[in-house]
Amino acid sequence: MNKNWTLEEIEYLKKYYPVKGKMYCVQVLGRSESSVRYKASFLGLKQDKESNFFKEWQERARLSKIGRKRPDQALVMKKLHKEGKLLKTEKQKKEISIRNKKWIQENGHPKGALGHKHSAETKAKISKKIFEMNAQMTEEQKHQKVLKMMKTKEANGTMTTERQKTTWKGGWRNIGGIDKYYRSRWEANYGRFLEYLKQQELIKSWAHEPKTFWFEGVKRGTVSYLPDFWVEEMDGNDSFHEVKGWMDNKSKTKIKRMAKYYPNVKLIVISSKEYNDLEKKFGHLIDGWEFKNA
Repeated sequence: MNKNWTLEEIEYLKKYYPVKGKMYCVQVLGRSESSVRYKASFLGLKQDKESNFFKEWQERARLSKIGRKRPDQALVMKKLHKEGKLLKTEKQKKEISIRNKKWIQENGHPKGALGHKHSAETKAKISKKIFEMNAQMTEEQKHQKVLKMMKTKEANGTMTTERQKTTWKGGWRNIGGIDKYYRSRWEANYGRFLEYLKQQELIKSWAHEPKTFWFEGVKRGTVSYLPDFWVEEMDGNDSFHEVKGWMDNKSKTKIKRMAKYYPNVKLIVISSKEYNDLEKKFGHLIDGWEFKNA
């Protein structure tokens, strides 16, 4: 039987739910768990984190997990990132931003920081502290710090970031059913070319920026290399492809170090001449090809 809540029951819930918890109120009031949970949510009641009940509950939860094996969620998230399943379009990002801003305006900042900003004095202190910390670091520590940051980006799938106000048409494309950020129109078109080869069963598979090569022992300049594409041939052999319209000094260094540190890895560099030849031959055969004057 679904009976209405009395004023006495509501007052009791307000008093004891935060410090005794849901199940205590269920037993004393003689109501169902769902009824107590719904009413507490409706009244905006939350458990008091400083109460003995909450601390004991946390300890019981901690002890219950000891020795238990749980799926490695980090590996799952990395896999989804690599597959492009967690990437959001610019439209989705804007919608999320609007929803978050609206929620904060209506409910307040979750950390009570709505409208708060660092003062000029605080910013100066933070800047000074960072400068002092960096000044105390050795060259080896600085190198390890940069290396850690880059490997974290690789693990999170954020080695490639969006670039604003560029002339080579970087942006998000869906090629082969996967949304990825391509740094240039040429890079995107080469991805379409590889997908075309795959559909024609001329290659087994391909992927955009799936692997970073690290130059262990190098402490200055270029310490890693992320080729544009990985390709698996029909015979099972694989190779990495780099689309280069022009070759600057940094690019030359990367390719030289690849040959030195990974001599068994096959690297194919697509020059501007080779790309233009490819576009003339295949551009009009491949759906979605982006021509320069289109």
